[in-house]
Amino acid sequence: MRRFVFTFGFLMILVSSVILFFQWMGFTTESAGESGVVEVNQSYSIIHKDGRFQVTQSIHFPTTISSDPILIHWPVEAEDFACKDKEENNCLTKENGEFYVSTLNRDPQEITITYSMERSMKADSVQLRDWYPVLSDVSTINTDIQLTEKTLRNGKWISGYQSSSNKKLDYIDYYFFSGRGEPSDLVWTTGAWKERRSSNVRVLTEEGDLAEFDAFASFESDEGFVTVIITKKLKPFQSPHLIVMSNASGEQVKNIRKNLMYQALSSRDEEAWLKELVVGIQDNEPPYNSKPAWAYKQLKEGLNPLQWDDLKQKMNNQSVDTIMLDDAVRKVTGFTSTFFAESVKGKENPKLILKANMPIMINQKSRKLSYISYKQKEFIQFPEAVQALDIEVNEIGPGVYLSKVNGKTFRFYEDEDYFINNEENYGLLVKPVQRIEGSIYMDIHWFEKLFDVEVIKQDNAIEIAKEM
Repeated sequence: MRRFVFTFGFLMILVSSVILFFQWMGFTTESAGESGVVEVNQSYSIIHKDGRFQVTQSIHFPTTISSDPILIHWPVEAEDFACKDKEENNCLTKENGEFYVSTLNRDPQEITITYSMERSMKADSVQLRDWYPVLSDVSTINTDIQLTEKTLRNGKWISGYQSSSNKKLDYIDYYFFSGRGEPSDLVWTTGAWKERRSSNVRVLTEEGDLAEFDAFASFESDEGFVTVIITKKLKPFQSPHLIVMSNASGEQVKNIRKNLMYQALSSRDEEAWLKELVVGIQDNEPPYNSKPAWAYKQLKEGLNPLQWDDLKQKMNNQSVDTIMLDDAVRKVTGFTSTFFAESVKGKENPKLILKANMPIMINQKSRKLSYISYKQKEFIQFPEAVQALDIEVNEIGPGVYLSKVNGKTFRFYEDEDYFINNEENYGLLVKPVQRIEGSIYMDIHWFEKLFDVEVIKQDNAIEIAKEM
């Protein structure tokens, strides 16, 4: 009897564990689907002849993919677009000037994308940069690149990946590159290259003693790989996997470290610039490319030093997205941020305008007013906030406001660093009334000072009251 009870109890525990396991697997699969990000491995076949590149891209989607169309951004020079699923059905549509990959309603699904492009060729070098399409809501885990060269037979193609091989055949040169993350930039050049390699860095140079570059190979990281080409034949550039420089310097050693930090992060492919921004925040240096550099500048101007240091501490997630970054800014400032959400919606160079997400109370009455933080200063909607104090204010000309209070006359000029009090000009170091993203605001310091009010931030409201 005792043995039966023990056996029965053990079986019940086992059955319960199995049920819980499958419930958990279902939950995690559902969560992955709801997150909207699909992790994929991609392979590319490139055939090059006389400056024209014919590219075939193959993507295998897992069972968690959404059936919604996926937006695809083509390289600038790309043409002759096509997309076929594994049944050879067309899977490319165009709406309002944008291309989408569709018909992904069967799981699993595999698609093949083809396009061609031309690049200018020089006698001793060719750079293949920004050559691949980017699909929305896709995160590339690994990339394989097969390249068939039919024209440039007297040189060598180089990628930033750790794994590479090539064969010189009778009529073609064949290359194979493989690595983690998005596709690597590719460079073709002539010359006899000396190579020095570590677990994370490969250095290629034509001149000098390779011992000089030991500092380049001194990195120890669990993942990531960077190839560094030192040459005067190519215009210097930096990309996530491949760096080209004219000479070795301590600054470039820092850039290698940044690239390895970048590769340790993950994101949607179309949001890869966020990884560059996060590395810049962690390293306290502006990113190289314009889009993350703009975001870095806005954050640096919008956060005070304590908030900036707090933000750096929060940049420790391996997965980077707009929600995480906006939430981090909210936590360090106490204001709501939509800056990164706006950045991925195509808005060019948005400003970091943080909004108070709580009621504005004036004389104990809730008012529909905007209260923001911009460039480390706080502002309130003008002239509505003044009118809510039962103080008259009128726009007497374009961007010119007149108000009278306690026997004083104030005249404010939009985006000017002065105001007029009883016909006397007061010059300031700030602009008391500003137009910010289409709305008019007043600096909260001058709002308090000129209209004899006190702004008190509570946990659940911002209270504005007349000073006693």
